[in-house]
Amino acid sequence: MPEDDQRRLERWWETYERPRPVGATPFTWQQFSVVFLEKFVPQFRKEELRILFEQLRQGDMSVTHYEMRFSELARHAIWLVPTDRERIMRFIDGLTFQLRLLVTRERVSSANFDEVVDIARQIEMVRG
Repeated sequence: MPEDDQRRLERWWETYERPRPVGATPFTWQQFSVVFLEKFVPQFRKEELRILFEQLRQGDMSVTHYEMRFSELARHAIWLVPTDRERIMRFIDGLTFQLRLLVTRERVSSANFDEVVDIARQIEMVRG
């Protein structure tokens, strides 16, 4: 990142953080992402990324590659997957038909996102 951009980013963050009361709960990554994206990503680009996220399907990608693309695009569409459960359901819905059948929602009902991705990877390896 160019030095000027980094200074601009640091100034923005200080300006944003300064008015918060001492001892306030730290921002979650999701809260920070929303504020950051609103400030630094143009609206037309956010719309492009949202559309890409909504249309994302595993297709011929490996589960690992699909998860990387999914996570990259999900950062730009936080409001579409505001909870871990919704993120998991959207991830499963984008898997190939065969994997989606085997990674049933019931099977992963108590799993977190990373565990669901691992389950999909394991099934993919076995079916290889």
